[in-house]
Amino acid sequence: MNVLLTGCRSYTALDLARRFRDSGWNVFAADSVKFPVCRGSRAVKEFFHVPSPREGYREFIAALTAIIRSAGIDLLLPTSEEIFYIAHGREELSRYCRVFCDDFDVLNSLHNKWTFSGLTEGMSASTPETKLLTSAAQLKELGDPSAFAFKPVYSRFASEALLAPSRLPEGFAPSTDRPWIAQRYIRGLELCSYHLAVDGEIAAYGSYEPSYRLGQASGYYFKPVHREKIDRFAAELVRKLDFTGHVAFDYIEEKDGTLHVLECNPRATSGLHLAGTAGLMKPFGAGGERLPEVTGEKLSAGGRTPLENPAAIRIRSGTPETPETPGTPGTPGTPETPGNPAPAEAPSMIGYAMLANPFYHGFNPSGIGRWFNDFRHGRDVLFSRQDPWVPLLHAGSLAETVFDSLRRRIPFKDAATADIEWDGEALN
Repeated sequence: MNVLLTGCRSYTALDLARRFRDSGWNVFAADSVKFPVCRGSRAVKEFFHVPSPREGYREFIAALTAIIRSAGIDLLLPTSEEIFYIAHGREELSRYCRVFCDDFDVLNSLHNKWTFSGLTEGMSASTPETKLLTSAAQLKELGDPSAFAFKPVYSRFASEALLAPSRLPEGFAPSTDRPWIAQRYIRGLELCSYHLAVDGEIAAYGSYEPSYRLGQASGYYFKPVHREKIDRFAAELVRKLDFTGHVAFDYIEEKDGTLHVLECNPRATSGLHLAGTAGLMKPFGAGGERLPEVTGEKLSAGGRTPLENPAAIRIRSGTPETPETPGTPGTPGTPETPGNPAPAEAPSMIGYAMLANPFYHGFNPSGIGRWFNDFRHGRDVLFSRQDPWVPLLHAGSLAETVFDSLRRRIPFKDAATADIEWDGEALN
């Protein structure tokens, strides 16, 4: 069986490539950057450089179609924000292989921070009070800005976020063309979770605390946590949407244990590094076999056509997939669950980022000792004995991002995804 991973600049794509390879698949990779991290991996049989979907949507879909047909791809698995473009072109791509993502409109409702806040109403965890801002006049109605976090409706990596500002920047003016949200600012512990879902059932998951971060941006040390409320909320939402694909959430946990969900990322995120391989691979079957329970035209369970069921696959009935009550034998979140083990207990990390800042906790023996202990127990998501050249060759992808940052005159973290982001623009 052949799988094509897109967005293979990400560490999650690298992790998936290795797991697919170890499960007997032939792994192909595609990206619109020339030196993604997956390109140096032995897990990848062949890499394809494709046009930027943001700069040439039709050319991007055409390139993927050509790859799928020439390489005999059975499964197309997007991992990063190119997923929105693939979802929009899914009907065309589904003629040639199975495409593992949900409807474009569903992904948009999760990606859009305003519409997502409405989806959580009445659930076991909900977003803090959230207001849509489409004009500067609305800012006066909010009162003290330090009571809110301000974010563009479409954004990622805390890009442009203003967290409890004492006053708003001069010229700050939301508009109908570029709306923002004002979300009640709540102090507490930041937590994150990742889930792989098929037809409203969770197959794999990982929750963590981002213990080390680059300012307000992404974390690079992923300390596993276990929260029943996280598992329950995620199960509720994917069931409500009958969701298929990657989905991830950011949370704030107050001191009294109250959990608030802040936003959603309908793509692979770092919690995937903590997910069990059996759960991640279960929806796709063994590498040398057909995808489970798929007939020529309709699924044997549910009678849904490939276009109605984007993955065209269904987890076999009779297995306990849905995480309802962790701690109860036979449910995800406990070692007793057959074929879907609990997530990893050991932390994962981006090793070179950790090495770059041994003084994260202060320039003193206690702080350095804490850093060293964390580093010693973390599993590097880049280095593998079976993949020894990845960390070295990854220098090329970092250099490419630095070049793009300088060329576009944008911060490094923005340059890392600038060519695959989707911020609500019309796609033709």
